[in-house]
Amino acid sequence: MWKAVRENPRAVTYAVLMHAGLLLLLVFSLDWTPDSVKPGTTKPIKAELVDMSKLRKIEAQKKLEQQRIEAEKRKQQQEKQRKLDTQRKQKAEQEKKRKAEVARKQKAEQEKKRKAEVARKQKAEQDKKHKADADRKKKAEQEKKRKAEQDKQRKAEAAARQREAEQALQAQLAEEASLARAESALSEYIPYIQEKVQNNWLRPAGSPPGLRCVIRVKLIPGGEVISAKVIQGSGNALFDRSVETAVLKASPLPLPSDPALFRHFREINFNFSPG
Repeated sequence: MWKAVRENPRAVTYAVLMHAGLLLLLVFSLDWTPDSVKPGTTKPIKAELVDMSKLRKIEAQKKLEQQRIEAEKRKQQQEKQRKLDTQRKQKAEQEKKRKAEVARKQKAEQEKKRKAEVARKQKAEQDKKHKADADRKKKAEQEKKRKAEQDKQRKAEAAARQREAEQALQAQLAEEASLARAESALSEYIPYIQEKVQNNWLRPAGSPPGLRCVIRVKLIPGGEVISAKVIQGSGNALFDRSVETAVLKASPLPLPSDPALFRHFREINFNFSPG
């Protein structure tokens, strides 16, 4: 009831006033004065007729007022429903906008992440390419350096071989020259050696004339004899031993004064054929 009063105060006020008017009309239309009733007496009953047209008019007004109140209530309910519908629609629109905004933000975030991932992959590819280029350049530099080192080493080895060849050639030429000088010196000094050995030789008794042998002599600087051995005998052992003894007694043997030629005189072979 109080809810109806709060929602429709004007209609309730009209209804209360109408009922109050009807109550006043009934009060003034009836005779409410009581008569004393005595024993053995009767009092006639007085009645007053009510004007039915007025009553119908009142009822009609009441009905119209009730219809107006109901119409007002329906109008208020419709207005309330309209407001609720509007609120629901606004709420639905707001929810739709919120969801659209959330979807937009999610899509933007996804797009941002996608772009970041693409950028990361591109950077990774670029880094990989740069690293590959750097490795390739480094490898090319190393290969270039290695080839340069190889070329340098080959040139150094070639130069060394060239020097060695030149040195070998020079050594060979020097050796040939030394050998030629040694052969010349040998041919010059062998007669002196043979003469000195023969001066220190004593012919064994009974040895026949015409004997000869080849003797190998080992010398040290200064011409000192350290060994003497017949390498091709005469057939006469006494003759051969006498020659070895004569070589030892003839020490030191005559040698060239050039020390460079001594290596050719460390070991010499010569024929001994006494006259």
